[in-house]
Amino acid sequence: MNEPPKKDEDERFMPGDDSSEVVQTPFDRLLSRTLMQKESAQELVRSHLPPEFVAHLKPETLEQADTSFIDANLKRRFADRLFKVEMIDETARELGMETLHVHLLVLVDHKSAPDKHTVIQMLGYMVRIWEHSLENSLPVIPIIPWVIYNGVRPWTVAKSLSELIPIPDSWKRYVPGMEIPILDVSRMKDSDMAGEPILHITFTLLKYGRDEELAAMLRQVFRSVAGQFEGNRASTLLDTIRKYVMSVNPIVGENEVQGIFAEFWPVKPEPGSVADQLLTKGRQEGRQEGRQEGRQEGRQEGRQEGEIRLIRTLESILGVESEATDLAGKSLEELQEITESLQDRIHRRGG
Repeated sequence: MNEPPKKDEDERFMPGDDSSEVVQTPFDRLLSRTLMQKESAQELVRSHLPPEFVAHLKPETLEQADTSFIDANLKRRFADRLFKVEMIDETARELGMETLHVHLLVLVDHKSAPDKHTVIQMLGYMVRIWEHSLENSLPVIPIIPWVIYNGVRPWTVAKSLSELIPIPDSWKRYVPGMEIPILDVSRMKDSDMAGEPILHITFTLLKYGRDEELAAMLRQVFRSVAGQFEGNRASTLLDTIRKYVMSVNPIVGENEVQGIFAEFWPVKPEPGSVADQLLTKGRQEGRQEGRQEGRQEGRQEGRQEGEIRLIRTLESILGVESEATDLAGKSLEELQEITESLQDRIHRRGG
């Protein structure tokens, strides 16, 4: 298998040029860069993968797996979040495995509402991996599917094929019933998020990224990890955080985040991509009044108004327009879904 190129420690969390990335949403970017760091990815598995899996694995052996054989349409959905990890020796011997490795397939699902067809999409990717093994006379090994979900709404749709496809009980032995575990970051306890510093920051951004509490939470996290980053690593960390907050939060401003960061690390961010510059323009023009209303009133109305203003600016950048009455009648969750869709289009256009 082709191994991913090794990076200098200060470059592993680099925002950098995203033109080669398949997945372009802020959520995907943030978690993908976190998973590029071996320590963060291993801690994610060790502490948050369901224990029935971890009991049979050696998390310290986790590394990225080759995905060059994956079809382009599947890679657009899953990118390179395919890992290989060793089973413990005892389990491998009991199962008579030809290799110690199994695969861990991680899907980052950032939509505001869960998608009931996710389990079928995961199955399609898994089948392609197994087909590749057969085509190349490689052992067919277990694949652990895992969804990391960051939606506004709780995951209430199917987690398994058996939930999605109703069949009589007498058929179940003949029909796959694959179930996928869901890590719902938006509903994690703060105490469960602590640990490896980059992973801690990532969970905080994913959970509180849309929230007016984000500034306070960032201060709390930065205070606990400030001694662990300096120089280029601190600067690139700020750049990643800045881009994420700029892309998803209708209340907390870029300058505010940079000011909070400067309390702990006096560094400046590097210039962003075209897409980031467009989103900066959107934040400057579309969110200022909404942020003020959100802070002053602290109510749902202020946040909705801020989201509508951002939508208007993003639409002007893209040259599209929606009816004012359509937006005014929508809930905050619905407005956030529209914002995510427009941001996605901007990143694809300008990344």
